[in-house]
Amino acid sequence: MSKIITFDKSAKTEILNSFNMIVNQDGYIVEKDNPQKIAISPEGDPLELKNFAGIMKGSLVFIRSDINSLINLSDTLK
Repeated sequence: MSKIITFDKSAKTEILNSFNMIVNQDGYIVEKDNPQKIAISPEGDPLELKNFAGIMKGSLVFIRSDINSLINLSDTLK
């Protein structure tokens, strides 16, 4: 049984909201209660909504939608 949930791009903000995250005026994912705290990808980069691909189980680990990040995610899930 797969433990991966997929969603349409239009659901991104709703998914983030369920994790107490929002998107600031500059397009970055931030904590709802602390908007100065920007979500960081595993590579250490601030994450914009347009590059958001998902959240890994455990701590909130935000995944970028570029090919390298998705390959790393695939390797991690194996």
